[in-house]
Amino acid sequence: MADSSSLVALRDRREAAIQQLADSFAADLLTMDQFDERVARAHAAATLAELDALVADLPPPAGAKSTALVPLSVEPSLKEPPKRFRAWFGNLERHGAWVVPAELTVSPVFGSSVLDFREARFAAKTITLHATVIFGALEVIVPPQLAVECEGTSIFASIESHGGAIADPDRPLLRIIGTALFGNIEVSTRLPGESASDARRRRRQERKALSAARRAALPPRSE
Repeated sequence: MADSSSLVALRDRREAAIQQLADSFAADLLTMDQFDERVARAHAAATLAELDALVADLPPPAGAKSTALVPLSVEPSLKEPPKRFRAWFGNLERHGAWVVPAELTVSPVFGSSVLDFREARFAAKTITLHATVIFGALEVIVPPQLAVECEGTSIFASIESHGGAIADPDRPLLRIIGTALFGNIEVSTRLPGESASDARRRRRQERKALSAARRAALPPRSE
């Protein structure tokens, strides 16, 4: 009879193998039939060697891009004064390692603006962004670990927030107060260096992997 440590090791390796299969399915490295067949074999495996053989031809988990949340730091010593961005009948974009003060104002009027916070440094714990968009567009790009609160008024316009972390005392908070008139304010979450299309592809894969993992967690059906 196997001892308890062997059973725990087998259980842990089975869970890791199923997660790797789910990740590979999400990355389109396995078809649905291949995924289902390997998951059934994983549930039936009685040895570590059998489980290792199931994923031997798949990329190791360490090769996947990490989306782990890393707390952002606040640097009060920067003492950055308030910033004002105007884009009237034109475009304005802010990217890279720029310093974000406690207060920001952005005003696209018959124009567009992009504020990218993925590589930014923060001079305050709470950043208030006042946005007024008139016949224009504002895109706010945030990393997954930046907490975001969004409120405002839209008239023949839209204000949309697609992400941002939950507010946490240990990391900065971006508070957006917006007014949109015949315009659009949109907040989206992206990883560093990730394009909009890459982000959409990653979200589809994450949803696919979550669905696959939930299916894999179910016990195999008896014939």
